[in-house]
This record gives sequence, structure tokens and C-alpha cells, in this order.
Amino acid sequence: MRVTLNEDETQLVASVERLLDGEYGFDRHRRTAETGGGFDHGFWRVMADQGWMAACLPESAGGYGQSPNDALLILERCGAALVVEPLLSGFVVPAMALATANGGGHGGGEAGPVAIWLPRMLAGDAVAALAWTEPGRRYDPRPRQVTASRGPDGGWVLEGRKSAVLSAPLAAVLIVSAATDAGTALFAVPGDAAGMTLAGHEMIDGQRAADIVFDAVALADEALLARPGAGSDAVLAAALDWGAAGAAAEAVGSMAAAVALTVEYARTRSQFGRSLSGFQVIQHRLAALATEVEYARALLPLLADRLTAAPEVRRAAVSAARSAITAAARRVTADTVQLHGGIGVTNEAEVSHHFRRVAALDLGWGGAREHLARYRTAPSRYAALSSG
Repeated sequence: MRVTLNEDETQLVASVERLLDGEYGFDRHRRTAETGGGFDHGFWRVMADQGWMAACLPESAGGYGQSPNDALLILERCGAALVVEPLLSGFVVPAMALATANGGGHGGGEAGPVAIWLPRMLAGDAVAALAWTEPGRRYDPRPRQVTASRGPDGGWVLEGRKSAVLSAPLAAVLIVSAATDAGTALFAVPGDAAGMTLAGHEMIDGQRAADIVFDAVALADEALLARPGAGSDAVLAAALDWGAAGAAAEAVGSMAAAVALTVEYARTRSQFGRSLSGFQVIQHRLAALATEVEYARALLPLLADRLTAAPEVRRAAVSAARSAITAAARRVTADTVQLHGGIGVTNEAEVSHHFRRVAALDLGWGGAREHLARYRTAPSRYAALSSG
């Protein structure tokens, strides 16, 4: 396992930071989140033109990512910059579902969902969403509320509800999990499908989500992305592992930025005639926070390496790293808010938005407790963290 960046990765990071530093300041984050509907179509296209989408996918899926580390590096920088545009939930996770389905012999061939939607997503012409969360079924990927049955004239009919589907209000296509008599199936549902109703809402970090009702939504056979059974389960598991891993990378970027903001605040804020950074207790707290950030960041190369491992090893490694990073990010961002004092909880304070981003990532992709419990029951938990 390699823990340092190669030349290509270094150049990728530099190009991402250069764009974000020049075009995506805190003011733009607030403007997009509060008055721009949580999405800037122009910036989404810029991200695609810069190759960020393609760097998140391997060549076999139409991208040019050398390894999963490319995606995690980009997501980490997006977390640090508080990018509202949903690169993780609106591209990476649904794109991985499409790519995994295609690699597993699903996807519908030349007329199927992969051929139709993945090129549009890579070009920045379409946002997608993975609709898997259901009311009363917290973090359980097995669909129960949404069912799919054969229509009287062929095709499929969807009925039921999904809740808090990230990026759904922005999506041109939704990858929907549904229960069938033969097991879980995945469908590519156009965002304007007849019979589908979305109730959009804003998440705590400014990103958008929606509750969805499927009322006799009729789909053609070509909408079937992954056939009922183990194949769909594998596709969904891979996509959700990528979601948890990407959220961990974003959390590392956000917590690192929160610490940097707090260090600067301590240097400029005076108390009792001296800067806060001059007090030893503040120095110790800042040093402890920086240590937490470096520990969390050190887990990302392991995470990237295991994302291409066997499913059971990938699952255990994702949960191990995710639980550690999530717990650290919640502690660090809470402490940075506290060190800012009363201003740290205001909407005008950038550090408060990092606290919100980490909280949203926790809620959306499973927190430390959920992933620690999953790791403890994983048969391959020891192999997942082995360096061999």
C-alpha cells in the first residue's frame, strides 16, 4: 500500500486546489446554498470540464482515474472548500452503481441505463441520485417500502416511498432499489417519470434531498439496471461503500479546514492583552486537533487501497476507517466551534458550516456507531486492516 502521492496525484490535487481557491470561497458557498438552490449548473460543468468526474471513475467505466485515491483526493478538497454541488451523492455514488452493474453483466447493453446516462453524467450534463433510504429503515439497504412488479403489458411498475434521497431534486435520473419476488432489483428512473412525486428539502449543510412517492410508476424493461437477486445486492453494496468512503474523505477535508480556521482565529483574537495562541492551554488544544486530523488523513490511503478489494474485505475496511474518521471529525469540528466562542455557532462563521457539513455526512452515510457495529460483525475484519 502506497501512502505518498505520485506525480499525477500531486498535479491533480494542485489543479483542484487552484480552481477552488480561485473560484469557490466561503461567500460562494453561502450564496449557492442559501439562494442558489444548492446547485450551480455552471460550476458543475466546470468540474466536469476540469476532468473531476472522469478522475473519479476507472478507465473501464469511461473515466481515467488511476485508482480510487483520485476520487478521495478530489472529495477531500471539496470538503475543505464546502462545495455544495453534490459530487459525492450526485455523481460518484450513482456512477459507481452504473459502472458496477455494467461490469457485472447488467446495465442493459447499448440501449440500457449505463449507455444512456453515464456519458451524460461524465460530461456534466446530468446529475444522478441513488434512491435507497426508506422511512423507518435507517441505514438498512434492503428495500421494503418500494416494490417492483411486472406490469400487465410488460415492463415494471414501482410503488412505495423513499426518504431523504440525497441530490434527488437535482437529478435527471434516479437509481432506485426495489423489492421484487426474486429479491432486490435496481432501476434507472428518469427524474420526470409520470407517477413519481418529490418533496424537496434542504439538508443542514445546504445540499438538497427529497422524499419520494412512487405511485404506479411504469417503466420499460430497459429501465432495469440490475436484475433481481444477488447481482443487485452486490451493485448496491459497492455503491454504498463508495458513499461511506467518499464521505470519510470529505470529512477529513472539512475537519482540516476547520482547524486551519481556528488556528488563524487564535492568532488574531486577543484576550487579556495577548493573542489566544499565546496561551498554553489553547496551544495544547490546537495541537491535539491537528493530531486528530493527521491520524484521520492517514487512513485514506488504506481506504483507497481496499475499495478495489474483495467485497467482504472492502466492506470491513470501509466501516473501520469510516467509524474512526467520523468520530474524529465530530470531535474536531465541535472543538473548533467551541474555541471560536459565541461567534462559532453563527451563520456568518465559516467554522460553523464545517460543523454542519460533518454532521450531514454523518447522517447521510452512517456514523461512527453504525459502522463500528458493522465492522465488529464482518468476517474479514482482520484481513481488511492487514498490510499484507
